[in-house]
Amino acid sequence: MGSFQKLPVEVQKHLSSLSGISGLNKFDSVQDLLADSWLQKEKIFMDQVHANGMRIESAILQDEKRAFLILTYSGSILGVGPEDRDRKHKVLYASIGIRKDVPEKLIEENLIIKNEISIDREAEFSGGSLKKSSPVYKIAVMPDQLDSVMQTKQIEDATRIMTQEFVSINNTIIPD
Repeated sequence: MGSFQKLPVEVQKHLSSLSGISGLNKFDSVQDLLADSWLQKEKIFMDQVHANGMRIESAILQDEKRAFLILTYSGSILGVGPEDRDRKHKVLYASIGIRKDVPEKLIEENLIIKNEISIDREAEFSGGSLKKSSPVYKIAVMPDQLDSVMQTKQIEDATRIMTQEFVSINNTIIPD
């Protein structure tokens, strides 16, 4: 069985839709290339979840105070900082790097979560240029006992580490 068949069906469908956008569709093994990279990224995400004492959740409410990480079907990551007094969040977004229709990296300082964020649905925001993500695959929330300064630091560090590792993975599959 190829790597692609090991992915959840929803992720398979989403990655199949990306192969044309990425410019990789001319390669015979594009699905397994994307699947291998996605599986590596999921492992990196889970490593950061465990390293930071985070908990996997199926949904978070619109008024979530804690910082959290999102891994999307496409393999993009969002590091969402804790809510400030104005209900705004700092969001660090890193795309999968092979899509041409979204920015590779984006930092938004004043985003508001539009509604509950849950598995299998797009995360939606207002107040900046990032309006929505690909459908959410996993959500990991910071522990309650951490103050907002520590949550911000850990989310930024985890997002930076994952972004660097994701770029390294992308460099192995993106043709020159």
